[in-house]
Amino acid sequence: MNKLLTTLLIVLSTSLLAQDQLAKDVLERLSTTTQSYKNMKVDFDFIFENKKQNINEKQKGILVLQDEMFRLEMDEQIIINDGENQWIYLTDMNEVQIMENDPKEQLMSPKKLFTIYEEDGYKYSYVGAKSEEGKRLQIIDLFPKESGAFMKVILEVDAAKNQLQKITILDKNGGTYTYLVTSFKSNTSVESFNFNTDDYPGIEIIDLR
Repeated sequence: MNKLLTTLLIVLSTSLLAQDQLAKDVLERLSTTTQSYKNMKVDFDFIFENKKQNINEKQKGILVLQDEMFRLEMDEQIIINDGENQWIYLTDMNEVQIMENDPKEQLMSPKKLFTIYEEDGYKYSYVGAKSEEGKRLQIIDLFPKESGAFMKVILEVDAAKNQLQKITILDKNGGTYTYLVTSFKSNTSVESFNFNTDDYPGIEIIDLR
């Protein structure tokens, strides 16, 4: 009986190590591919769900990333970050808030969101693969090493292109945040990462720097 139990434990341990190595290989290929881009432009659907609170919201967004800079456009706001300053423009109020960029205060910035697999604070596990709309997607779970706002992050990676297809974040309050990539372009010509207040007549400027 003891020998059988020992054998089962060895098999399970070997299987887990193989799964971890497979997850590591997928993440390393994803990281290498992403780092090879000069910039990225991602169109995505954002879905927030919380069944306990009967919430189901969906928005469309466009994200442009280059080095430490980004431009994020969603339904009623534009966020631009040039690495030194960040502008948050609220379209319905014609108001912009300007603040100094502080990466330490950004729990989940767009830059971190699309490179979260490179963070040291997560353990990873290979879940499996599936076919969806002609794509083979490899699924990897990320678990925070320390307790925080998020319980788990699920990555779905296009195996052929080594690109993120879907990111799902589960928080401790029953919330699920899903980012589904609908279009991906790299190494394209992009706008400057700057917000020109002259383009918005009558705008209210709140400078918090």
